[in-house]
Amino acid sequence: MGLPVAATVLYALLGAEVRARDAVALEVEGACPDAASVQKVLGELLGTDELRGTATISDDGPRYRIQMAGATTATTLADPARDCAARARYAAAILTGDLHPHPQVFGPPVFTIEKGAVFDFAAGTGGTVWAPGAEFRGAFGSGPWSLVGSAGARGPATMDLGGGQWKAEILRFPLDVGFRLTAHWGRFRPWLTLGGSLTPTAIQGQDVVQSNRQWRVDPGTLVMAGATLRLFKRIGVAAALNVRWQPRPYQLQVAPYGTVGETPTWWLGISLSYTIDGRPSSP
Repeated sequence: MGLPVAATVLYALLGAEVRARDAVALEVEGACPDAASVQKVLGELLGTDELRGTATISDDGPRYRIQMAGATTATTLADPARDCAARARYAAAILTGDLHPHPQVFGPPVFTIEKGAVFDFAAGTGGTVWAPGAEFRGAFGSGPWSLVGSAGARGPATMDLGGGQWKAEILRFPLDVGFRLTAHWGRFRPWLTLGGSLTPTAIQGQDVVQSNRQWRVDPGTLVMAGATLRLFKRIGVAAALNVRWQPRPYQLQVAPYGTVGETPTWWLGISLSYTIDGRPSSP
């Protein structure tokens, strides 16, 4: 009688030790699957010393639901046959994805959205022209090279013509597309953009009788150098300097005096933006 009793006590103690090492606290609502079966599969997949967390498994008849504690979403699977052994395996496989002990490594974001203020200036025939504005940019690609597109508005900017005798108002709406070369240094990402642009431009004389707004589209090229600093999670800030070349200046004319000036060929700009990173890539 002594040996069977001792064996029973030893088995109970060993079982209690195994349950103590079950780092996944399972709360099973229902009978299929049972907690012991799920714990067994989890132990075979990762080892009891590696598991951490709390999970709930709900038996809803033909379906069962798995959710980690603190998670905002759950996984519900259909099993009309109520195969409890299969449920235990699938539930363990789902929980394993949330319980891996090694931290997951993420790469650069798949895309980045940038939105902010821009301040352009240029040296024109009537002096320096200043143009405040705003711009929306998007960079798509997680590698060193990414595709960049942007749309913005500038102005109104005022040009002095004929020694200040006349003035002209300029509105610009740059549309850019190009490629960005980015270096990823942790939270800090310096980058360089090369591309082309099309800039719808509206020009109208001020204090001039019968002056109509003239529209034209100016092609050009763009070089932009900047850097992005991720502040927390996916939010950051970016600053950049840009040089825009528009080789087709518009001749500004006043009758009967003729040409009194032309639009600038070179525009320089400073931009400050806030950034939103997309989902991270897998390196």
